[in-house]
Amino acid sequence: MVNGSDSCSGRVELQYLSEWGTICAVGWDMRAADVLCAQLDCGNAVAVVEVDWFGEGSGHIWADVFDCQGNETHLSQCGISSWSRAACSHKHDAGVICNGSSVAFHEGRVRLSGGSECQGEVEIYFRQDWRRVLLDSWSLSEASVLCRQLGCGSVLNYRSSPSTTEHKHMCVMGFSCSGSEAHLGNCSSAQPVNCSSGEQLYITCSGKQHNTYQ
Repeated sequence: MVNGSDSCSGRVELQYLSEWGTICAVGWDMRAADVLCAQLDCGNAVAVVEVDWFGEGSGHIWADVFDCQGNETHLSQCGISSWSRAACSHKHDAGVICNGSSVAFHEGRVRLSGGSECQGEVEIYFRQDWRRVLLDSWSLSEASVLCRQLGCGSVLNYRSSPSTTEHKHMCVMGFSCSGSEAHLGNCSSAQPVNCSSGEQLYITCSGKQHNTYQ
């Protein structure tokens, strides 16, 4: 890992036949990131991030798709297939944050505001800041993961936020979960967007707890 604050976060660079190169983000996912983090003795992957985190690399770009199950101990154990190199440039260099990194301490945590313990406007700590989540692209799968992550049981409903308060920071959208994940950070990578580009998310979960910061 290159350009991170420690050895457990940074731009992904791999050596093949004595040549180092970056990884094309098009062929990289959370399962491959989990394997890399385990290989580096850095725990599990918290997030797969784009070039704005750790900058562009130089030289060779490995345009391979790593077909990992997530339980391998080394990337060499994953199946590899080729992706069109035309789709890859250093503007698409993949980065990874593992939970062994200091960067990951808050990354992916969620909280609810403007409601009660298990009901409210959704905020996630994403790229070093608390951000509201947009309703667009949100589904029952993501809502189920969120309620589980909060320790708040199952989802009752989710809708647009009744609040009209302008949020000064960027929002986030694009989570894609299967519904079985324990943490939103285990779902495919989200993206920061302008808060004015959509309605913000308000969720109601079934359970109760005393701490909405997870």
